[in-house]
Amino acid sequence: MYLETRFEIGDEVRVVRTIRNDGSVTDDSSKGNVLVKAGEIGYVRSLGFFLQNQIIFRVYFPSEDREIGVRNEELLTSDLPWQENIFYRKQRVPLNYSLAHKGQVFARKNETVEIRDIKRNLDTGLLQYLVLAKGQWVWLEQGALQRPEPLPEQLPEQPTDQLNAFDSEESELCVMNG
Repeated sequence: MYLETRFEIGDEVRVVRTIRNDGSVTDDSSKGNVLVKAGEIGYVRSLGFFLQNQIIFRVYFPSEDREIGVRNEELLTSDLPWQENIFYRKQRVPLNYSLAHKGQVFARKNETVEIRDIKRNLDTGLLQYLVLAKGQWVWLEQGALQRPEPLPEQLPEQPTDQLNAFDSEESELCVMNG
């Protein structure tokens, strides 16, 4: 078995999810404490294998002055655009535009859908959300879903032109899956 590595020693990488102490970090951090937040930049120091089928990179994060092991699927190259995940599984959110399949609209703009899964494309860095809309399972980009209202302590929202959202009431997304 041969596993292809995506990064070399010295590469600048970005972690795609918040990593917590699973008990293997024995410094002053307790189990469950945040070690590195999603989006942090680090540098690959070495790599190895876990259970013979997972590549683990030893990554140094200067912002935390910490080095931790990170799985291959938890890293992006740092030059990809960072898209923060603003939704969570089972969250119900309105659509930014209508959804159609073979010309038939099955969910209208502003109707509520439920997020069932979230994945990040490791080649582009962009997020996709599997939603359940009126009995149809559809993968959507973040811009297809309305942003939740920010909490008072959160930073201002991104400009909407960065979300690739459609403004038109009659805009439709043609869903091509079977």
